Amino acid sequence: MKPVDVLAVAAHPDDAEVGCGGVLALCARDGASTAIADLTNGELSTNGTPELRDREAAEAAQVLGVATRVAVGLPDGSVGAGADHRDLVVEMIRRLRPRIVLAPYPVDDRHPDHAAAGRLVREASFFAGVVKRATGEPHRPDRIYHYMLHHLFEPTFVVDVSPVWEQRLAAIAAYRSQFGHAFSEQRTAIGGTTFLEFLAARAAVHGAMIGVPRGEAYHCVGPLGVDRLPDAVPGPGDRTPGDHPPVYRTNL
Repeated sequence: MKPVDVLAVAAHPDDAEVGCGGVLALCARDGASTAIADLTNGELSTNGTPELRDREAAEAAQVLGVATRVAVGLPDGSVGAGADHRDLVVEMIRRLRPRIVLAPYPVDDRHPDHAAAGRLVREASFFAGVVKRATGEPHRPDRIYHYMLHHLFEPTFVVDVSPVWEQRLAAIAAYRSQFGHAFSEQRTAIGGTTFLEFLAARAAVHGAMIGVPRGEAYHCVGPLGVDRLPDAVPGPGDRTPGDHPPVYRTNL
């Protein structure tokens, strides 16, 4: 399998679309190869079936321009609990050989699988480079960035996803069994319009932090390397120094 530039790992189908769909769409638009790995099939979901969610996941990936989507087959509700889970993720990383990995925030979340997935991916990304661990040719990703699901965190950086916002919403809407369904079905915390309104409001807040309409928040461990002082000398496509958009939050 050809190595991918960006791999988004999700505990369940739809997590990647909710947490990092904008960046996946931007990367695909710019010619980067992208992939999604669903750790589980979401078999414990209140609404829908694994078969239906497989179809929804395929549609959502197509909307985002993601060419590769794989299922790891871990048990829903017990991500990271099995002795073999880490090695299964190691082997998946070695097959896809990503340069950058996106994973859920690993500290806390409303759904225990989300934080567990973030921790599992961090550990597996390290062990994927250890020759004597698991099977397959060793490969360690260059960077891991954590995306936001339910739990709010202080972003390390925010990506402007305004140009692909409607595309991002369309990918989420592909999960008809999970989002925006009629209340005649079993009600859940993410059903109906309230959760989608929450996602839009959060994106507006993160966008306001950097002076754009919609933003997607990420956290990373350790510093990000740059080859020049940000905003000091404009490069291709950069703003003129001093010509900054209005923001409601700044580090000044």
